[in-house]
Amino acid sequence: MSGTYTVVRTLGRADAAHDILEELPEWFGIDRFTHEYVEAAARFPNYVAVAAPEAEPAWAASGGPDPARAREVGPGPAHLGADGGAVPTADVLGVLLLDQRYPTSAEVHLLAVRRKHHRSGIGRTLLERVEDDLRAQGVRLLSVKTLGPSASDPGFDQTRAFYAACGFHPVEEFPDLWAGDPCLLMVKAL
Repeated sequence: MSGTYTVVRTLGRADAAHDILEELPEWFGIDRFTHEYVEAAARFPNYVAVAAPEAEPAWAASGGPDPARAREVGPGPAHLGADGGAVPTADVLGVLLLDQRYPTSAEVHLLAVRRKHHRSGIGRTLLERVEDDLRAQGVRLLSVKTLGPSASDPGFDQTRAFYAACGFHPVEEFPDLWAGDPCLLMVKAL
């Protein structure tokens, strides 16, 4: 538990990814890419930051779901997480999609936090949880791709600064990997 949220590992939170991406058009405003991220949320492992109630529920402290809690959530979209309780879409504050193609490396495919929760530590906490899980599996490298610095964009200047503050290092900018936009590959040793 960290602050007023907890991180839950789950699958298939395309609803939450879509909801959050819609709030951030300056980063995710191209419909085709938003659609691709939403589809990826249906198949990649998801880590979601979930608003915690006033008192921490028993399932959060124990790390496992509480079937009674799942029934108490009430109306609205909710899903039972792999290691958490039923989570309404509105309670998802941030989402990280993880793409692991090799046993020793993984990629942050998407990291997005609701605008009103930017700079509250949610993104960093999501990364820390992912890194802990990956280290336990013997994964040695974590990478992320973002808009390269040769494209002047204040929002992505902040994005690159965030990843650098979290220990990622720029490796190479690929001018043609993404149609019309330079892609910066950043990596972190775990």
